[in-house]
Amino acid sequence: MRVKVAILVTLFVALAAPAAAWFFFSPVKASQLRFSNEGTDLAAVDVESALRELNQRVKQMEGGHSALQSALVLEQGQIGAVRTVVEERQAATDARLEALEGKLAQSSRTRKRLEYTDGASSNSLSTSYAHLRDIGSFSKSSAGSGLFLTWNTHIDAMGEPGTFCDFQLRVDGRPDEDAEGGGGRAVVYVPANATGGSSPVTVATLFSRVGPGHHTVGVWLRGTSRECLENYGNFPRAVIVEEGP
Repeated sequence: MRVKVAILVTLFVALAAPAAAWFFFSPVKASQLRFSNEGTDLAAVDVESALRELNQRVKQMEGGHSALQSALVLEQGQIGAVRTVVEERQAATDARLEALEGKLAQSSRTRKRLEYTDGASSNSLSTSYAHLRDIGSFSKSSAGSGLFLTWNTHIDAMGEPGTFCDFQLRVDGRPDEDAEGGGGRAVVYVPANATGGSSPVTVATLFSRVGPGHHTVGVWLRGTSRECLENYGNFPRAVIVEEGP
């Protein structure tokens, strides 16, 4: 566009200079002076018409150039607005991702395995729970998280038919208070016509009211049997402690 304007202006100047000299020094009118338009795209056949045509084309070129500049400014403004929207959406997306990552970190579970091999037993029983043994310790990090405990073991009851041994998994001596009567229990009875009962058990219980810090997992016992035994034979056993939402 600028090249075309420059060419037209040059041509206009080239014609205007001789034409001006002609106006001042020649008695012949410019409209009477023939103009050879060969090699040009001008329609004029005299100098005056050629000047008018060139002048009109220069104005059209300049108007088109101004329109292009205005369109360019408008387009740049639109690009800037789009860039602003994209940046705002990207910032919002980054904020949401950061929030999701925070929630994911909060929702992740931590696990610890409390392993042991020795057995435990008691022949001093009553209908009230009494401490039998401690299994291991763990640390809880969050005040708002819960604890899920899973215990795999083997229990035995020795005594008269119908008597029982009731083992309960506890944290710091306190049972799962969300369950009626306390959760985390494994019970074995002495069947009829027998002197003892035996069973493998899996106990799962949820503690939602345990604060952060150091805690101990233990087993408490009550019953009516003559003797209650846990892990008779000293096999590898474990309690899995999970902390999470």
